[in-house]
Order: sequence, then structure tokens, then C-alpha cells
Amino acid sequence: MSSKRGTFGLVIGGLFGVSSIVLWTLYVNRIVKTAHVSEGVNHWVNLARDEAYGLCYDGCSDCLDVESIGKACRMTASVNISGVVCNASKMWTWADRYPLECLIAVGEIFKADALWWKRFWLRALYLLNVGSVLFFVLGCWVAEGTLAVCDSFNLAKPRLVQRRRSNSRTPLLNPGVILLLAIAFLPPVAAYRCMYMNPAQNQLFANADDSLYGVIHGWLSDCYDGTYSCGESCSTSDGKSTCGAIWCSQPRINRPPSYYVNSAARRVQNCDFRLVDAVPGMVDKRIANPRIEGRLWVKVSVNRFNGSEGVLQQVQCLYDMINIPGLMEL
Repeated sequence: MSSKRGTFGLVIGGLFGVSSIVLWTLYVNRIVKTAHVSEGVNHWVNLARDEAYGLCYDGCSDCLDVESIGKACRMTASVNISGVVCNASKMWTWADRYPLECLIAVGEIFKADALWWKRFWLRALYLLNVGSVLFFVLGCWVAEGTLAVCDSFNLAKPRLVQRRRSNSRTPLLNPGVILLLAIAFLPPVAAYRCMYMNPAQNQLFANADDSLYGVIHGWLSDCYDGTYSCGESCSTSDGKSTCGAIWCSQPRINRPPSYYVNSAARRVQNCDFRLVDAVPGMVDKRIANPRIEGRLWVKVSVNRFNGSEGVLQQVQCLYDMINIPGLMEL
């Protein structure tokens, strides 16, 4: 009787579990296929203006993720519209730097990306199929209950199993030894960008007649995590006390923003600029080369791009200064 009851329970539980998996999978498939983003065209156009073209032209405001500038520029370069230039790296000196056709096309990229992520998180609902296991157990329990009539009280007595206790004790390593081993096998300390460890630095520059001038702005530092002894840990074993140092870490500066500003200043001087203490006007036009932020860790801006014959030669020199031969690349 018990074997029949068990088989019947497995069958019913299996039906419960399989049916729940099929129904839930069909439901998730439907909501994934019909998923959409509700924002209108203007939303995606504004996003393309700010997060793609605006970021490529103006850079970021003292951000840590300077690679995002290059990603924004590459996104605009990926758009291909016949008869229309959409590459921000080719339009950064133009008066009309935001063609509507390009904004719509780049907006579609943002829209498709948002839809992909929405569907990605909806697909996580497939994981709820794990709940089918509960339906399987519930089905087995219901089936067991329907067949348990006469022998419901004929339950086998539980067997008591006496386990042998072990008197052996596994020796533990001393906490101080464990700490020293952990430190010994730590990976080498790696440098990384950081902010706010030192104040931002600016260096002004101008050409010979002060008609073209600008600023080198640095805010990033090269940091690493330095370790130091910040206390002592003691343990007692067999009546003996053993103590060891506790090691802590904190960010330390390897190169401050001034280092990168001074390095970039040498490149600027190679474009026939001189370093000055003041300039006669506003500087608000960034040299839109993302490699300057990405490799020199500074932002370079000037007061104007164009002259009577197009882009000024010294402005173009600033754009290309990352590749000036004879200077060490950072």
C-alpha cells in the first residue's frame, strides 16, 4: 500500500510541477516579447544630446570614469546616415554640432539599449520556476494524504542511531600566523585613479598675442592602497599568549593632479603657447579629444576654435598633442 501511495504521489507531484513550469514559462515569454519602453522620441533625442554628443564635446565635470567620454564619441561614430556626418569627433568645431537626424539615430541606440536591459531583468522571472519544486512537494503531500486511510497510524518507530563522538581536536593555526599568510599571498598593490585626495590644479596658457588662450585643468590623482600597522591582536593557547600586528590600508597618493597638469603643459608649449598667470576672457570650449582625459588625465579648454580660415592651427595642434613625437606617452 505504501509503495502505491508513493508512486501515486510522485505522479501527481510531477504533474503539478511540470504544469506550473509550462504555464509560468509561457507567461514570461509573453511579457518578454511584448516588453517596450514608454518614453517618447523627445526623451531619447535629449538623452543623445546630453549623454552622447554633449559628453563627447564638453567632457565630464571632474568625473572618475573618463573612459565614458571616449565611449560617447564612439557611439556617435557608429551612426551611418547617407549624406549626413554624425561623428562628433569630426564636428566638434562646427557651429551646428547637433544635427537632428543624428540625435534621432543615436537616441534609437539608447532606446534599444534600455529595452535590452528591461527584457534582461524580465527574463530573470524564469528563475521562479524553482517554485515548481514546491508544487511537486505539495502534489506529493496531497496524494499521500488521500491514500493514507487505514495505516495512517502504523508509522515505523524512528531508529536511534548512536554516533561515536570523536575526542580528537583539530589544531587551529594561530590568528597571527593566519594574518601573516594572508598578507604574504595578497596580490601586488595596483595603482588606480582617485579624486579629492588633492585639490584640483589649473594652468593657464596663451599664444603670442593673447588672441587664443586656455586652461589645463587637472583633478585626478594616481593612488594606491598603502598598508600600515593599526593595532595588535593577541590570542591565548595552552596558557601562552601570542600577539601579532593588525594591518590596515588607506589610499595614498603616488602622483597628484599637479603632476599631470605639468606633463600636459609641456605638450601645450609645443603648440607655441606660453604659460601665463591670467587670461583676458572666458575659457569655455573644450578640446574634444577624449584621449587627452583618458591618457593625460587633464582637460584642455580654449576661448575659441575658429578663425577667418576655419579651425585655428594651434587649436588643431592641441587636439593632436597626444601624439606629438618625442614626448613620453602616459
